[in-house]
Amino acid sequence: MGAIVLRVEDVKKARRIPKKAREKLGKRKKDVPELKASKSDDKIRSFVLTELLKCPSAQISAVYVNKKNTYDYIRNNKSHKTKHYNYIARVLIVDSLKLYLEKIGYTPDKALTIEVYLDHYHTTKFRKKNLEKYIQRMITEAIPYEANVQIHQKDSQAEPLIQVADFVVNAFYRKLNGEDNLLTKFETMGRILKFKQIY
Repeated sequence: MGAIVLRVEDVKKARRIPKKAREKLGKRKKDVPELKASKSDDKIRSFVLTELLKCPSAQISAVYVNKKNTYDYIRNNKSHKTKHYNYIARVLIVDSLKLYLEKIGYTPDKALTIEVYLDHYHTTKFRKKNLEKYIQRMITEAIPYEANVQIHQKDSQAEPLIQVADFVVNAFYRKLNGEDNLLTKFETMGRILKFKQIY
């Protein structure tokens, strides 16, 4: 699971990245509805991450689960799986936001609006509203500021930010498996907030 944290002034720029990447694919694939990292070649994967790096405020993070080390009672029980998913989301989202606010020197005298975009593919209809309330609550409880928290669960085909986040997750995954490292520049520039294994 991965995340991109951006200031509002860079959001439009980040949303244009998938369109620019499709243009590089040529006429036959220019109208592909969704750009997927797993179905892209190294050239496109590198292009997307390079374009994201051009967004001055962009910071990335990821957490991952080693399923071999996950307790059986979590793997075999839907209720425990839900709680585990919520815990992972909390570690990723809350920790990333807190680290980001520290890095940019945010002070509570400034207005703060936090918008979180989630791929709704990973949530059932039953959990959708509960997940939104859970994330809103965990952010407001963890961050000691008066924050306006908005949660958007979107189809990844319709939300370019989610498509870009897919490339970030893929890059962390490939690095973890020793395939390649497209995150070197993010690392050297100190723009990786968190990369942590969770059990």
